[in-house]
Amino acid sequence: MFKKLCHHLSDKKLSLFFIESASAGYLSYKFSLSPFSGDILKGGLVCYDLKIKEKFLKIPPNIIKKHTAESKKITQKLITYSKKKFNADIYISCTGLLKPGGSENNKKPVGTFFYCIYYNNKIYSYKKIYKGKPEKKLKKLLNDICNHLIKITQ
Repeated sequence: MFKKLCHHLSDKKLSLFFIESASAGYLSYKFSLSPFSGDILKGGLVCYDLKIKEKFLKIPPNIIKKHTAESKKITQKLITYSKKKFNADIYISCTGLLKPGGSENNKKPVGTFFYCIYYNNKIYSYKKIYKGKPEKKLKKLLNDICNHLIKITQ
């Protein structure tokens, strides 16, 4: 699916920009390995630390406190604020709980990921819960994002 998506995005001349928290650059890295990376990958920002979300992207701390750093709302805000600083056709943001130590609870266990895809003036929001080791969770995340991107950009 990944190879098909990269070829598809290149054919459509669509560029990507990633804003990654929980995935810590994994998505950008994977797309950089594609033979089409020069055509489709604009870049990415890893905002793993809360201060980068607050100081660089200017997401108000009260919004983060209200919704937690790993939430649908903050994942959407990552795109909203990044669009002011970077230029691409598609923005993909990701927050989540790859491992223990975040805002996990019964409704949001470890393995919960929030990701958003911005394309054609619309934000598509997703929530998934993945099981397994961190590497396995990230591979599932990449696969799901690829599937959604194919559908959204048809």
